[in-house]
Amino acid sequence: MRKTVLFLASLFISANILADTLTVPQWLIVSGPQPYMPAFSETESIKGKTFSEKDLFSFSPLDLTGYFPEEGKFLPGVPGNESEWTVAMADESGSIGLEKPDDGTYAVKYLAAYITLDRWTEVGIEFHSRQMIEVYLNGKKLDSKSSVEKTDKEPGKLSEKAGLPAGKHLLLVKTFYTSDEDGPWQLKGNINLPSYITLADAGTELHPRQGKNIHHLLDGIKTTSASLSPDGKFYAISYRRTLPPSDKSESWTDIKRVSDSRLVQSFRHASVQSFSWAPSGNLFSYRTTRDGKSSIWVFDVDNCTQSAVLEDVDDFGSYSWSPDTQFLIYSIREQVTGDNEDLKRVLGMQDRLPGSRTRQFLYKVDIATGTRQRLTHGHITTSLQDISPDSKKILFSQSRPDYLERPYSKQDLFIMDLQTVSTDTLIKDLRWGVSGTFSPDGKHLLLTGGPSAFGSLGENVPGEVIPNNYDRQAYIYEIATGKTDPFTRDFDPSVSQARWNRADNSVYLLAGDLDGVSLFRYNLRTGTFTKIDTGVDVVDWIRFAENEPIAVFSGSGMSSPPKVSLLNLKNGRIRDIENPDKNNFRNVVFGRSLEWDFETADGINIPGRVYLPPDFNESEKYPVIVYYYGGTTPVSRSFGGRYPFNMYAANGYVVYVLQPSGAIGYGQEFSAMHVNNWGITVADEIIQATTAFLGEHQFTDPERVGCMGASYGGFMTMLLQTRTDIFAAAISHAGISSISSYWGEGYWGYGYSAEASAESFPWNNRELYVDQSPLFSADKISTPLLLLHGASDTNVPVGESIQLYVALKLLGKEVELIEIEGEDHHILTYSKRIAWSNTKLAWFDKWLKNQPEWWDNLYPEKNF
Repeated sequence: MRKTVLFLASLFISANILADTLTVPQWLIVSGPQPYMPAFSETESIKGKTFSEKDLFSFSPLDLTGYFPEEGKFLPGVPGNESEWTVAMADESGSIGLEKPDDGTYAVKYLAAYITLDRWTEVGIEFHSRQMIEVYLNGKKLDSKSSVEKTDKEPGKLSEKAGLPAGKHLLLVKTFYTSDEDGPWQLKGNINLPSYITLADAGTELHPRQGKNIHHLLDGIKTTSASLSPDGKFYAISYRRTLPPSDKSESWTDIKRVSDSRLVQSFRHASVQSFSWAPSGNLFSYRTTRDGKSSIWVFDVDNCTQSAVLEDVDDFGSYSWSPDTQFLIYSIREQVTGDNEDLKRVLGMQDRLPGSRTRQFLYKVDIATGTRQRLTHGHITTSLQDISPDSKKILFSQSRPDYLERPYSKQDLFIMDLQTVSTDTLIKDLRWGVSGTFSPDGKHLLLTGGPSAFGSLGENVPGEVIPNNYDRQAYIYEIATGKTDPFTRDFDPSVSQARWNRADNSVYLLAGDLDGVSLFRYNLRTGTFTKIDTGVDVVDWIRFAENEPIAVFSGSGMSSPPKVSLLNLKNGRIRDIENPDKNNFRNVVFGRSLEWDFETADGINIPGRVYLPPDFNESEKYPVIVYYYGGTTPVSRSFGGRYPFNMYAANGYVVYVLQPSGAIGYGQEFSAMHVNNWGITVADEIIQATTAFLGEHQFTDPERVGCMGASYGGFMTMLLQTRTDIFAAAISHAGISSISSYWGEGYWGYGYSAEASAESFPWNNRELYVDQSPLFSADKISTPLLLLHGASDTNVPVGESIQLYVALKLLGKEVELIEIEGEDHHILTYSKRIAWSNTKLAWFDKWLKNQPEWWDNLYPEKNF
């Protein structure tokens, strides 16, 4: 980390103080808005007080939240050249003098500097001044001093402590000069350091450039979705913004013109949801909720008028427009009542899930008249899949449990004639369910599902190998004959979204492509696939205009935040239209990234990538964090996620991310390696690849290597420690310690195991369920292990971490268990996510950098 040298002993203070006290040698300075006393300031208020100079000082005329001072930059809202930030040097004592107003009025100045730290440190922030001052640290008020000392008195003192993680921290001071002062206007700032830190670990700078941190990821405005009007002239864009320091957030949707992104209508500060464009015309629908009842409204963008289609409907589910815009198909929830609340008979495994006894049925409402019609009934939920292009039929499905055959449910697909409500069963007893939409001519269905959705038709694996049905395929199904074309069977990427586009009669596939997500066009005439250049590594989502060959999508890369862009499907041109995170990341500096693949002794290629610190120096030795998932989903190249690799790199770690065998997106044969393996192969691949990576890269320190993973990756972390001692520290979030208990206890345990442990059960495959479970080899673990778990995790119950914790404590091993109260499988609450993120970094700092202070501050020893 490059720093301004804080002290030279010959320039400022004696060498014996250098170890623990730093005086800020230079500051950025700017004049604030001219303060004036309000009218009638000498008149007593209703509280019996006059308006004082202290009141004038404490009033904040500017909101500097998210503002980062920089030389040559102007203070917002203050006219004139005096509002430009300039650099001023402190004198030999560390004091800085400010120019007093010459007209006897009040004056405000702001001073700013950035504290830089290479490690977590509890610093003491200390200021001496005769004037009133307020001190802010990272945008939050640290303390204030409202006293004014005469020249014959010692300057007043302000002193506070703050624990700061590695990185850059904005120190902002507001100082106020009153009209009756006669002494100099000056202040002195010190940063007091603890004994465990040296000057090499700290410094100050005058620019805001910094590494990525957790607040960059969570704070600011994020786009969550977008959609295009049928004619491609407007787009609806949805945003979300956190409201720190609370755990609250706000969400809203705007309608803008495609041509210039000009705002047409905003739904900010309105409780609306479920936005949807009508298939024709510039009609935009949305849902409001009041007292538990829902209403659907239609907004005419051209005329700026709105009308209600449905009002005050109980138990409303979802809705879809008909292609002719004449009606909506919507669903209503029905719930079982009268159950004994104290004793519940569990009716199968699905009955354990919240809402399992809720059913949904389909209804139709006419837009013009408001006439409603019930379409389905029964004891099994009916789910709308699509409405035919001529608006005469609907495609819907039912799914029911079948615990005697993997994957323990079956699906039926139906077509209903809306004129007569007569229903035909299209496909019955699908073991692996599908999702589908009509072709533009209504004669075919475009379906997505696993390789085994239609028996072996979509499977592309050798011999007796069991395919991985998370590796989704696409099919074209002819309605009249039932003929099915598994057109992606030889297409390696895994399909997540399929669209038969009416505007150009092409099929577009959003698909997991190695460790990215790409957009492909399938030519129905030639049967060929073309990858479309989107300019991003990972396309998060894409929406198409109904009648024009354009689409709107969001995407990100390893070192590029998500942005929303328009794609012209004819010429491939891309135009960015929304990038709110650009401002949030404007001062973030990213390190280089490298590609590094490893080939196992069996000839399996293990793809990998490396994230380097922003100030990387190849001649130095760095601690290493190894990350993996190991399950059926690859670790994508996306920018954020639960484990933001650039953030760990910004904290001085080399991060090695590898993709072991078994993941989708690399072809069916590769993904099938996940089935009935449960970790042994993957664990050995990680050990071999990590060993080779350390041996080939001299800037890594083999004695300071950590590893971590979540969910299946948490299981992998546990398992790895039973098979190797190459790691100096490990972190498992929501890991599985006993495959058999997860199989039966987790909400989705038996369902996931239907793929991961196909036809294998605790009674017929002890080698898998017992011998490959970390709990039964706990005595082999010697690595310091941190177990993190949401206390309300329904996917991987918290007992999976608890039982390994108990085992390791009884074995006298180094282990910690942190439960996050109120959180499920993902840690989503704003404040808890920050604390969870800090916990992981503090653990690695303790064991890989020999810096236990942050961990000890977060989790001090208790005398229980």
